[in-house]
Amino acid sequence: MRLLIVDDTALYRKLLTDAASPLSGVEVAGAVSSGPLALARLSAEPIDLVLLDVFMPEMNGPEVLAIIRRDFPKIAVVMISGATGADASITINALANGALDFIPKPQTTSFAEGMTRLRGQLQHVVNMVNLRRINTASAAPRTAPASTPAVTGSAAMSARAVPVPVTPAQPTRRRVLPPATLDILLIGVSTGGPRTLQEMLPGLPADFRLPVVIVQHMPPLFTRTLAEQLDKVCNLRVSEAGDGERVVPGRILIAPGGRHMEIIRDAEGALITRLTDAAPVNSCRPAVDVLFDSASRCALRGAISLILTGMGEDGAAGVATLKAAVPTWSIAQDEATSVIYGMPQAVVRRQLEDEILPLPTIAPRLTELARSRQ
Repeated sequence: MRLLIVDDTALYRKLLTDAASPLSGVEVAGAVSSGPLALARLSAEPIDLVLLDVFMPEMNGPEVLAIIRRDFPKIAVVMISGATGADASITINALANGALDFIPKPQTTSFAEGMTRLRGQLQHVVNMVNLRRINTASAAPRTAPASTPAVTGSAAMSARAVPVPVTPAQPTRRRVLPPATLDILLIGVSTGGPRTLQEMLPGLPADFRLPVVIVQHMPPLFTRTLAEQLDKVCNLRVSEAGDGERVVPGRILIAPGGRHMEIIRDAEGALITRLTDAAPVNSCRPAVDVLFDSASRCALRGAISLILTGMGEDGAAGVATLKAAVPTWSIAQDEATSVIYGMPQAVVRRQLEDEILPLPTIAPRLTELARSRQ
């Protein structure tokens, strides 16, 4: 995987180069200081992944991103973001406009700790891009005979290195109909989430009758910015959840970055949020499994679980726990419309899904379910 680093600060170019160079299967093709230099390199040589700074002179990150998406649509772009409100706002917009993910710039005072964390984040990005390439290769139409490889080049090498899972057989046990009564909509999402949520959530009408609670894998500050931006385009009120907040219809609550979010019953029996600093689950905090596990203990009459695009398997175990305890209608986003078909695929592999839906149809289906089952 050939990697291009784009950052106007020499220090960060060196840090990113030093962090990425030892990664297996990665070649740092170059490190440039501006958008125009980056675009010239992309025109001159093959690049698979661009690490793109948010703020730069001449052309800022989003401006460069727009040109890459237009002229080099197969190249993955990951934003490199600071930890200010302005950085977060621009980064969330970049994610909504085609960036695959983002990496926060190191904030620790320990160089060794910062480098270790940065290298881990870059390894995650490399794994994610490889998975995306494999998913793309496996989804491509196959017109050649079975004995002839249908994918060639670097994508084929990646596909051989990591076998593509076989779609499991249809489960022997599924819900025939959604629960007669529904109390809540629980959503888990990760990579590709901001763009996916921005497309899906505005489709829920103002009279949507279920509370909506979301875990989006994202660091502190960024979840608040995401909620603020979604609130501007949604018919329902969207906010980052606080501790002890009521879970009620008309509200969409997003778990704050860096904290687990649970739902519990208060002394009056109402659903409220509880935030904790417990250890990460599935290397995530907040974790989808934590939210779904907590919902399974709330004596719900019925629930909808929705697992959207994302890397890894967070949410699959939670869906299983929820379905075992509560009448649950499980929806998974389909592969074709997922940025990364990891989390939804984990649900499908376990045969936990009741429906697999493309992104454009999810909000109408949720609206239909909410209106017909109260």
